[in-house]
Amino acid sequence: MADVSERAWKQFERRLAHALGTQRIPVTGERAGADFVDADYAYQAKLGRRCPAYLQAWLAGISTAAAQRGLRGVVIWKPKGARDADALVVLKFKDWRGEA
Repeated sequence: MADVSERAWKQFERRLAHALGTQRIPVTGERAGADFVDADYAYQAKLGRRCPAYLQAWLAGISTAAAQRGLRGVVIWKPKGARDADALVVLKFKDWRGEA
């Protein structure tokens, strides 16, 4: 029987895929690293990994400031020395989907 954490991550993948109008890809060798895909993106969902506290704080701060203007908050982060094109865009899932 699968442990609770395994079921939790599978459920998380299913929920995200469903929210985006697609389905989770079973682990059968056809995934090629993707948990689910849509017409534009291949997704890999992570559950239980630590997000750096400073990144969470930045996102909370810009999300609060943006909400006061009726906008959505986004953090664009890149490690020192990395190319600008390799920066990461971080925002809340509900904001990415355009939900209130």
